[in-house]
Amino acid sequence: MNYTVCERNLLFVEDDEKLKSEMTAYFSPANTVYTASDVEEAVDILAKTGDIDAVILDLILKNSMGTELFKVFPELPPVIILSSLDGEDTIFTGLTSGAADYVVKPCSMRLLETHIAMRLLPKADAVATFGAFSVDANARTVKYKNMPVLLTPSEFNILLFLVKNRGRYFTADEIYENIWCAPSLHTTTIRTHLSSLRRKLKAAIPSSDIIRTEFNKGYCFTGEAL
Repeated sequence: MNYTVCERNLLFVEDDEKLKSEMTAYFSPANTVYTASDVEEAVDILAKTGDIDAVILDLILKNSMGTELFKVFPELPPVIILSSLDGEDTIFTGLTSGAADYVVKPCSMRLLETHIAMRLLPKADAVATFGAFSVDANARTVKYKNMPVLLTPSEFNILLFLVKNRGRYFTADEIYENIWCAPSLHTTTIRTHLSSLRRKLKAAIPSSDIIRTEFNKGYCFTGEAL
């Protein structure tokens, strides 16, 4: 399998100038590379460009924590956190904030490239369509009849997981463990996300209950009647 990243628009949010230069030198020959030193600069680039394929985000920046980006720019492409913070709680917080992956510094550019490539499907395969309903794994957007359905990063992660496993039932604990790769000790949290996700989908598509629930079986994306 090829894990090379080519012809993508990548945004590196990093305030270490040496590392920023190293990433730019490595990725720019085959990609369009943007860099920012803080969340404010990152938001400006995301808003002006509108076509970023992935964000590589440091957690400790000069003016704020990198996770602030999830709060101020809700519709993000896949975010790979790249941080020297390697504690389990910090990794968990990063992933549940909406990141698609978490890579601990220091790491080689080749390893970072592999992580980015694994989170970016080929553009032809990125969009799952069910009638008038579509989920774009790369752009992290959901649409029904070309109208956006606005989800939080965690809600999108849950929906994408269920879409990829269409027709299969998962309990709340199983969804949690598959998405966040950690033992489910926060069932109330995942149920809250699931409830909000189902409510938003029902509001957008009143005629269909596309995430079905069944007692003792859990939750299932049907993709029917769309």
